[in-house]
Amino acid sequence: MLSMVEYVHERMHTYKNLEIGIDFTMGNGHDTKALIECSKDVYSFDIQEEALKHTKELVGDQAHLICDSHENFDHYVDTFDIGIFNLGYLPEGNHNITTTLDITQRTLIKAIEHMKKVIFITCYIGHPQGKEEALWIDHYVSELDTHTFNVSSFKMMNKKNAPYVIEIERKK
Repeated sequence: MLSMVEYVHERMHTYKNLEIGIDFTMGNGHDTKALIECSKDVYSFDIQEEALKHTKELVGDQAHLICDSHENFDHYVDTFDIGIFNLGYLPEGNHNITTTLDITQRTLIKAIEHMKKVIFITCYIGHPQGKEEALWIDHYVSELDTHTFNVSSFKMMNKKNAPYVIEIERKK
């Protein structure tokens, strides 16, 4: 079975003619790299210099690597076709630096307004901040208008506190 990240990367390739992709949580750059493979122009955000360094080593100059909070994405682009959130903390980084509920709320609400096709969110519920984010996200996306959006989830049913993916697709 695919990992959550592999699942998202596979699903991303089902979408065609993608102009702008956003990696809202750059991390080590694997989602940025996957976006480069399916989007003409990619913007990737993180607040940690360490994330930019790792991603730059992985993708070079193939994406706009931005040291800024993802909540400011709209300072760089007006709309986007595909977006990815891989919430939590930088793998092998400081686990005390995590995405936070208040910023994730503001960013996701704004991102849904600006997206043209799809957003993928990987929620990590193995730490307190991640559980808090996931509870809010689950509730929020389940209330999105069914005439405008399809919302689905992919998760391991038999693994306690395993990460899971939410996909939000704007209907045509």
